Amino acid sequence: MPYRSVAAAFALGVTLCAPAALADVQHVVQRGHTIEAIAHRYHVSVKAIVDANHLKDTRHLKPGQVLVIPGVEAPKKKADKEHEKDKGLPPHAGDPDKREHAPARAATAALEPPPEPRGRPESETVHALRLDEEFRIRVRDAHGHIPTSALKAFERMMRQGNATHPVDPRLVALVGIVSAHFGGKPLEIVSGYRAYTPTQYTPHSNHNLGKALDFRVRGVTNEALRDFCRTLRSAGCGYYPNSSFVHLDVRDAKAFWIDYSRPGEPPKYDKPGVEADEGTSDVPSDNTAPAAATPDPPQAETAPAAPEN
Repeated sequence: MPYRSVAAAFALGVTLCAPAALADVQHVVQRGHTIEAIAHRYHVSVKAIVDANHLKDTRHLKPGQVLVIPGVEAPKKKADKEHEKDKGLPPHAGDPDKREHAPARAATAALEPPPEPRGRPESETVHALRLDEEFRIRVRDAHGHIPTSALKAFERMMRQGNATHPVDPRLVALVGIVSAHFGGKPLEIVSGYRAYTPTQYTPHSNHNLGKALDFRVRGVTNEALRDFCRTLRSAGCGYYPNSSFVHLDVRDAKAFWIDYSRPGEPPKYDKPGVEADEGTSDVPSDNTAPAAATPDPPQAETAPAAPEN
């Protein structure tokens, strides 16, 4: 046999016997994702992801950013995909090893840290209730952008009496994420835009700027709503155990606080120096609120008062 034929046959044999080569996949960053969580999900090192994407700042990944994950799995053969499709199975359903490395979209969903599993509505529509009005607001257009109609609808929904204020688009995006996470359940709006008053407990409230919303989700505990809002990046979350709502605002960095006060009382924050946005008494009274089930924080014992003579 000629030398070329022998070499060709040897190369063919090596090719047939070699295991499937690893390849790169793409991961779409979602809110709350960290480089460490992404690396853990794909079983690769943080350094591998940093080097593959030439990252200089791993602390501020942006939602929608596409990262190349090097050396995860070989491309799936078309015949295999068609076979699974014919059987009505999702990709990699028949192979537990490959299920571990599902497509990037499934992986991003797995990285979300939801406190409760919820379905996702078919459309990016927020269903909200405010006093005697009902709103159904589509917060994303076909290109994934926030339409002007959504901003105008939020402005009306968040108005104070007849006074309105432009709404920060980032708040609309966050509320859309919350609504989608809880399966499109109705949002009950307690307070939105509020004009500045000298008596408010927070001198620079995001409510004064159209950047904050107090609300609850029908059929969802405020604890579950609080836990999910705390996962949102560049957002402030306030929890009020003795009231009926959760506060959400947009800001440059994460913040979380608990205020144990009741309406008419000054704030009783869980820790000093917290970047709180409002006190309970800043929020207009809500007569439809359910009775609070969480007691006040424990108070220091005091000696009984001396009897009057």
